[in-house]
Amino acid sequence: MSALREIFGDQLTEAPKKQVHKQNSGYSTHLGWVFVCNEFQERPKAVRTYHSLFGASEAYAYYTPNTFYRNDQRHAGNLRWLNAMVVDIDVKNGQNRGMLLPDVHDAVSRAGLPAPSLIVSTPSGGFHVYWYFNRPKRAFPKVTDHYKRIQAAIAEVLKGDPQAIGAERWFRMPTIRNTAYQSASRVSFDDLCDWLAIRQEERSAERKAACVGSAGLLHHPAVLKLLSGVSEGQRDNTCYTLALAFKSSGYSAEEAEFRLKEWNQRNDPPMRELEIKRKVKSAYKEGAPAGPSAQWIRQLSGMAFAYKVWEEAKPREERTYSHFEEWKQDVIRYLKAQGGVVSAAQRSIAQAIRSSSDRTKSIPYSTFKKVIEHLIDIGIITKEVEGKGRAAVTTLTLVKPSKVVPFIRKKAPKKNGFNSNTFLDQVVGGIAFRFSSGWFWEGSRSKNLGLKSRAGPKT
Repeated sequence: MSALREIFGDQLTEAPKKQVHKQNSGYSTHLGWVFVCNEFQERPKAVRTYHSLFGASEAYAYYTPNTFYRNDQRHAGNLRWLNAMVVDIDVKNGQNRGMLLPDVHDAVSRAGLPAPSLIVSTPSGGFHVYWYFNRPKRAFPKVTDHYKRIQAAIAEVLKGDPQAIGAERWFRMPTIRNTAYQSASRVSFDDLCDWLAIRQEERSAERKAACVGSAGLLHHPAVLKLLSGVSEGQRDNTCYTLALAFKSSGYSAEEAEFRLKEWNQRNDPPMRELEIKRKVKSAYKEGAPAGPSAQWIRQLSGMAFAYKVWEEAKPREERTYSHFEEWKQDVIRYLKAQGGVVSAAQRSIAQAIRSSSDRTKSIPYSTFKKVIEHLIDIGIITKEVEGKGRAAVTTLTLVKPSKVVPFIRKKAPKKNGFNSNTFLDQVVGGIAFRFSSGWFWEGSRSKNLGLKSRAGPKT
């Protein structure tokens, strides 16, 4: 349990405060909530005391190392304190198969990273690697965004899981049984920022030296390594990446599918040919990337790689409209997948919406706001906001098609029609118009404002 105390410090109390104690000593402004769960799909439980957390460690498998303002929202917008940088080194993709604890330490050392504070082993044979901060960092939006960039860079250099990124992520609860390594080492957030800056400079130099064009893409050592065959956990991502590589190199969809079927025979084990067809179709569909992601090639091959795809630029108006329409469909598709309703901080919702053509990309926050306002204007969704500032929660609801009533602007009345002095009186089933000669009634089924309906009661 010492690992949990090292992580959370005074952000948790030993036991719940009684109401009288709160009134006498005041409410703590530095405490945070920790979420725990067994399955990611289930409703998590929030705890704020060490007594509850230690009890939860026996009953729950996962927890959040960073703490939150509220006990009902586990998203980036609700984060209060950043306590540790954590990276998941997964072995299920076949890339790190057979990795041992000394291999983790060697990888950390080669990357120029500080010594870890904690390493937790996972049932699959992987590791969760921690760097405790020497003091908690307030989770302002810009800080959490930079936290993600650092976490993604560390995951890439340690061959970790590129999907397990975000300060709000779950990690396996550290216990005496699964703690593989623990030390008193701590690091400042600024030190990790400096490490990222150096890493980016090195990568920039590597890209300039190793950058290839589309013509030489298939002959690059990293791509050749992927073409030699991969293991089971890497097949899907590699197949899609290679399909984009063939596309960028000028191959037709049919030629790419033929080459990938040959490649599939070198995989261990081969994947279904139906899946190859789907990957090729996805890579060659309209709106798909022009070439593969350099990050994915580096991640899958474990080798340095960079390249540039030169394309003729589309007119600015066409690019803007195309991207906006694509993001609009992605937003609608995401809401449908969530059952038509989603509630969270707006930035968290934007981060969760992925591009249908590149699953590694989220919708930019500025574009997200424009798309949401547009969908509200045309009656596709509704938006409600509860709370203010960092604690604000936005609820987006997808309106059912039957409830969407498009606004149709009526034509201006003709000169011989009614004017602003005409008296209108609402009646059941239609509108009554009063003239000096009597009443006329227009039924609700009339398609125009002409006096074609039956007469009303005489005066």
